[in-house]
Amino acid sequence: MKVRMTDEEELLVNACDEFGQRVLEPWVEKVENGENPKEVFLEMAKLGILGVAAGEEYDGMGGTWRMLALAIEKMAEYNEALCEYIYMANCNFIFPFLKYGTEEQKRAWIPGVISGETLGAMALTEPDAGSDNNAMTTTAVLDGDEYVINGTKCFITDAENASFYLTFAVTSPADAPKKEISAFMVFKDQSKGVTIGSPDNSMGMRGAPTYPVYYDNVRVPKENLVGNLGDGFKVAMWGLNGGRVCVGAMVCGIAQHAINIAVDYALNRPMFGKTLADFQNTQFVLAECQAKIDAMFIMTLEAAGSLDVGNDDFALCSEVKMLAPEFANEVVYKCSQLMGGYGYTTEYPMERLYRNARICTIFEGATEVQKHSIAKVMGLRGKKRN
Repeated sequence: MKVRMTDEEELLVNACDEFGQRVLEPWVEKVENGENPKEVFLEMAKLGILGVAAGEEYDGMGGTWRMLALAIEKMAEYNEALCEYIYMANCNFIFPFLKYGTEEQKRAWIPGVISGETLGAMALTEPDAGSDNNAMTTTAVLDGDEYVINGTKCFITDAENASFYLTFAVTSPADAPKKEISAFMVFKDQSKGVTIGSPDNSMGMRGAPTYPVYYDNVRVPKENLVGNLGDGFKVAMWGLNGGRVCVGAMVCGIAQHAINIAVDYALNRPMFGKTLADFQNTQFVLAECQAKIDAMFIMTLEAAGSLDVGNDDFALCSEVKMLAPEFANEVVYKCSQLMGGYGYTTEYPMERLYRNARICTIFEGATEVQKHSIAKVMGLRGKKRN
């Protein structure tokens, strides 16, 4: 899709286009077959894409969130699963560290993420606590100069390869009227008692597998607390809201890939002495798909721009996350339908796009959660009726 870009943005998008063709596309089948893409992270790091919005003082690109969204959309046209790692590095870790970390923590942790040498996992979700953080049962109890963490996390992306886990745990007493959640950096090689379970058997995003993570009396230095005690929800939301914008960009790339495949198929598919593309129904379906995704990407870039100017009103981020994945799933469905039986076979990428688009309505906050958040901003929640 075409959007107006600065010279700097255009240079980055062109570099991502070349990188996608050269590195990401050849890895599609490899990750589908379970091959570990760890070497790709180092290639991403060379491009600078793992630290787009981080300042040069932390070895980052010193770019913008808009640049990050443009880069992710372009790369998702080649390999949507591996794009998860780009927004995870920037949104789940660097973004919260820059906001809540001490200067010592920033200089110790951010460069490793940007270089691709240190892979992280965000350990927030629990078996009985997905969007309801008040149901969280993982605890962190202060014992001298360390916190002792016990609990279970689930659906943790790439926990097996991770060097550290940004872990969220309850730090308030059991009888406290309100749960206090705090965030901790737990390093795998420095913390005994962390166990990674078997990978989840998911239908899609096989290049970014998820795992359960178990904490059994894991001791973490007080210095690994991110932000203040009780800041855990703020830390998580600061990362998740940036992630919601990046998911919007990623699904726009997925949908654009589906449209490109369907257009090429329609132009070359003989039908009743014509091609499939000659029929008005085909033209109207694909035109509608393109218009919806173009509109969503413009909205995504607007949300990214709001982050660039320091806007902490995240309603627009929730709107992007609510709409973009739903539209992308609709687009992939319609493009698959146009291709008939071929859209259902592994001969074309459409079935993979169909599987991978599906999870995007769920992670980083499900569609229903985003509606809940938007309703709150609108004043529809928490107010008494007269």
